[in-house]
Parts: sequence; structure tokens; C-alpha cells
Amino acid sequence: MLTHIHIRFALNQKDDNAAILAELKSALKLVKNGPVFIIGSWQTGDFGHVYAAAVRHFSIDAVTPFSILVLQAEGFGVGGLLKDIEFSVRSVSERQNGTLTLLHTDAISKNRAIAAMTELMKTVENAREPFDATFWAKTAVQSMTQGQPLTPVWADLVRGGSSTHYDAYTAICTSFMQEYIDRFGVSKGRERFVCLWGRTSGMPKPGRLLGGANPQYDSSESGNQQLCLNLKFKIPSIKAILIVGDGFNHETRQLKHVFNLGEFWKRQSSVMGRFQENGFFDYMTAFYDCDVVHLGMKSGGMDVLGIWGQKVVFIDSLRSPEVTKARVGAWTTKNLLPVPISEMPTSMGKAIETARAKNPKSFKTTFSREKDVQAMEKIAHEEKLDDLFNNEDLGKIASAVSQMFG
Repeated sequence: MLTHIHIRFALNQKDDNAAILAELKSALKLVKNGPVFIIGSWQTGDFGHVYAAAVRHFSIDAVTPFSILVLQAEGFGVGGLLKDIEFSVRSVSERQNGTLTLLHTDAISKNRAIAAMTELMKTVENAREPFDATFWAKTAVQSMTQGQPLTPVWADLVRGGSSTHYDAYTAICTSFMQEYIDRFGVSKGRERFVCLWGRTSGMPKPGRLLGGANPQYDSSESGNQQLCLNLKFKIPSIKAILIVGDGFNHETRQLKHVFNLGEFWKRQSSVMGRFQENGFFDYMTAFYDCDVVHLGMKSGGMDVLGIWGQKVVFIDSLRSPEVTKARVGAWTTKNLLPVPISEMPTSMGKAIETARAKNPKSFKTTFSREKDVQAMEKIAHEEKLDDLFNNEDLGKIASAVSQMFG
């Protein structure tokens, strides 16, 4: 059973941290008898961890309620995240006869939302954050078998049990089909593909000045071109490299073995939510009997693909903080394989890791001010840092992809 609670703030509360916190604490008294996972609307990549925590929770303790609080930040839409929660966690709870409460707030500034989350984690005993969800779900994730989504019911839905999802995913494939056949012909037998994901979400943008976390993990156009060339050279059996999102230059898109999926999710009108969008790949690999390895910089989106049962190789850093390494280690499985490399593929990433090495305890990689970005750009310029992978790291990545193909 799902109970949905909308937490509203009066106009004079939205600019008052104490009033926001008091309103949230009052609402959380309604869900004091079980864990409540708090997630910001800017943390869509972390939703997969909360989902996995819910799967783990309801599989071992369906009697205790499970709750999710979504803090909506201005400039970060909440509709897709709420749809994903209703699509996935609600059905998990219903199958186990469990109780699920979904709370979400009016939009407030991201800084105030972060401040509220920080205080709730300190003062509300049953409050949990996405970081906690990673370890809460560790057992469930590590028990997955390759190719099988964390919850089998979702494979049934996207492969034909739900006309909404089935029709949406079919439409995407159909929209690409003729172009693919013209380029590569009709597939014969089980063929290998690499799906390379661009990541450019870390930098501040107009209308989103606070930026995202971990901009050192943004991908490089030149680096992505290197990957496309190197992977095909090292693994000749790859039929094609499918590129997703932005972060790819014209030269990469024109390579004979590259097929551009772009923003594939925009080709489906009836499915909303990042989690559900990525269910497309479960459908595609099942119906077209293809062997796909997803490759990209470390991000929550890569984790979501892994719990859909997809093969995932993500690029991490040898210089990641210990807290990050612990979280990565908890979800290193047959589906999710990290490749720690010596240098990030962007000058910004290299600069960030250089700066953090000098001050590891206090350095933060969520950039809220333009001068923080400019400071990293200055380091990159002064040290003449480039936007490329080094050859040793390219070899590590190709080896991991080959390993995942088996």
C-alpha cells in the first residue's frame, strides 16, 4: 500500500531554514516506525540505491514500514523521480504486502534542501541517506545473477507484461531500426555491442548555477573518441559502439563502427523517469538477443543499469576518497565492474584531483560558485593539463570491457 504525502511550505517558510526543518520534522513523525530514506530531487542517479534498499527491506521485513522523503530543489524537476518511485518501490511493497510512504516537498533552494537533509540526518533517529542505502542493499545487489534485474517483476513488465513500457521501448527500437540496418545489416546470431555513455552533468549551467556533484567524472569529447577507436581495435568482435547522450564530437559520431542513440529517452512519450527509461536496455538485450556492455564515467546512472541486470563497466579514479571507494566496493558485482584509472580524461577532472590531493579532508566537488570553477581552470591552464586518457588507462578499460563480454 502506498501513501503519498505532499509537504507544503508557506511563502514565509521557504526562506527560513528553521521553519523548513520544523515542518519536515513534523511530517516525519508520521513515519517514525521504520526507516525513511531522504533523497534530493538532484540525486536521481542515487535513486537506484534507494530502490535496491527497498527491495532488501521488503524481502526480509515486510511488516516494518518503509518511507522515502524527496526534497525538491528549485531547478531540479521532481516528476520523473516520483514516477520512478511509484513504478518500482510501490510494486515491490505491494508484492510483499508491505507499507510504503512517499513524502515530497514543495520546491526550495538547493542550499536550503541540503541544509535540511544534513540536520535531519543528525536529529531524526530513523533518517537515512542514499549513502546508507548502498550498504543497506549490499546483500541484495551482490546476490544478483548477470542478466537478471534485481526484481524479476520488472523484466516481466518491460518485456511485454506492461503494454505501456513494452510499446514505448518497441517504438524506440523501431525508430532506429532502418538506420541501423542500412549501416550494419541484419544481425546474425548473438552480437557484441558497447554502449558508451557521455556525462556532462557536473558543471554549473544557466538555470542550474549550483552545478552537480563530482565534476571530475564528466567525460571528455576527445576521451570518448579515444575509447571508440581503442575498443574497436582491441576487441575486433564488437559489432558497433552505441553512443548515448551528449559529450561526443563530430569525428566520433562519423566513425563507421559508431551508432548514435543520442537522447533515446526523448523518443518515448509514455514512460517518464530515469529508472524506467533505462529499462529500455533490458528490453533491447532480451528481444534482440544482443550482448551489451555499458561503459561510462562513474555516475549513479551506471549503477541503475547494473540493477537492471545490464553488464556495466564504469571508469573510476585511483585517487577517489576512501568513502567513495567503500561505496563502490559494496556494489562491485558480476554486473558492475569499476576500472580505477590514474588520470581523469578532462583537464577539469585532472585539476580537481590535483587540488583535492593537497587538501583531501575539506575539498568538495560540488561547485556552487563560479570562482571555484575558475580556480580549477587556472590549475588546468598552469599545469597544461589535457582532455585525454593516457595509453595505460585505455588498456585497462579495454581489458575490463573484454572481461565483461567473457
